[in-house]
Amino acid sequence: MYRDDLEATYARAEQLQRELELAQSQGAQDKQRIAQLSAQLTAMRQALARMPQQAQMQVAPHWQQFVYPSRGSTVLVLGILSIVLCAFMGPIAWSMGTEELRRIDMGQASPLGRSGATAGRICGIIASALLMLFGGLFVLGMLVAVGSHH
Repeated sequence: MYRDDLEATYARAEQLQRELELAQSQGAQDKQRIAQLSAQLTAMRQALARMPQQAQMQVAPHWQQFVYPSRGSTVLVLGILSIVLCAFMGPIAWSMGTEELRRIDMGQASPLGRSGATAGRICGIIASALLMLFGGLFVLGMLVAVGSHH
């Protein structure tokens, strides 16, 4: 099922729930309509429950609110820039990516940012390793240069 189809299914389930609540609040005047709506809603919930968890996690229902906005794309941009331009941004991308993945796992941020956060975190780890390598080579070069003058 495509992302738009899944969103449409969630929206339809929400609409059925509202219609059912409205029909029930008007009393027992239309028992056939209430039974029909109940059956449709149950069938839709069962269909959604049969879907693989991965597909359900890819689309957060539009009504679901998260504590924090997704920073997946920000982490990705920082990670790429840390490799291309400035390795000093590597540890920042690494720590922000780790924090964003923690927030996603706890349900505080949208799971849609997971791939960007993961890729940015990996780029940050690579840039941090390069920073340590070149920093170590710089210190070693300085020691050799100071030692050769005596």
